[in-house]
Amino acid sequence: MVKRMKKATMKDIAAEANVSVATVSYVLNKAENQSIPAETKERVLEIAKKLNYVPNLAARSLVKQKTGLIGILLNRSVHEGVWRRSYHAEFIFQLEQLLTKKGYHVVLSSIDVEKPNLEIIAERKLDGVILIDVREDLFYSISKTVPSGVPLVLADSVIDDPLFYKVLYDYQGAFSAAKKKLEGKPAFLIMEKFHNTGLSDRIIKESGLERHNVYVMENEDGLPDFLASNKDKSAIIINEFLAAAVSKRRDLKDDVVICTSNSPEILPEGTKRVQFKDTKACIAFIVLSDLMKDNRGLHLEKYTYTQAD
Repeated sequence: MVKRMKKATMKDIAAEANVSVATVSYVLNKAENQSIPAETKERVLEIAKKLNYVPNLAARSLVKQKTGLIGILLNRSVHEGVWRRSYHAEFIFQLEQLLTKKGYHVVLSSIDVEKPNLEIIAERKLDGVILIDVREDLFYSISKTVPSGVPLVLADSVIDDPLFYKVLYDYQGAFSAAKKKLEGKPAFLIMEKFHNTGLSDRIIKESGLERHNVYVMENEDGLPDFLASNKDKSAIIINEFLAAAVSKRRDLKDDVVICTSNSPEILPEGTKRVQFKDTKACIAFIVLSDLMKDNRGLHLEKYTYTQAD
């Protein structure tokens, strides 16, 4: 019979650190109203790491009246291309890293835009919610399931409602930077399909191109014909994963890629690119963190943009 290792407790940490259990609790729960020497904090954290201490989420919830759970809700469709899934995966991975580092636990749920199931929001007591690329007609159904007082941040979504905070890329600035690299206006734009039509419309408008010069890529079926009709013309492509798919059919030497996935390394060598100063995940994390504080984000703008570099 395999003997199970005893789970480390705050009492174990306190004994080894030669401090009280209360002090350990204050350090691990990041109590801001307690004055604890930096040396003591460092010692407690080192011992907790050495003992592989895992916090009791239920007990922490009773003390803080919070669960430590952050919901990431992703609107998606079974028809999405691999570039879209890769784009989401990178954003969620970065966001999860930031939240985990601050002691939060992430609850990830995909919402099928064709058959949405919103039970997870009601079932889990979440401290905050990040909603990604929400279709306008689903937004209010989803927002109604979020309890009053729980911060809700929208990413990749243009929603005309001043009650909610939105995080977007500064596409206007990105287009301006891309045109400088092209030394003129591009002939066409290739972009991914968003469920949020408000965002799609804004991107197309800010590109300055006519709609017939914009290819919204849901799948690759119509791509060869579109590229053939625009041969030897310069383009802007949004999303590195999408650009990688396009590069199989076209040399990108005369094009510029707007990097929205924070993965420029996947682009062919020498590809001109526009990147952003901060990741969208970082900005979403900062906005949500501010909303969860006592000031409830009073200094925040309703739209926060990730600026082009």
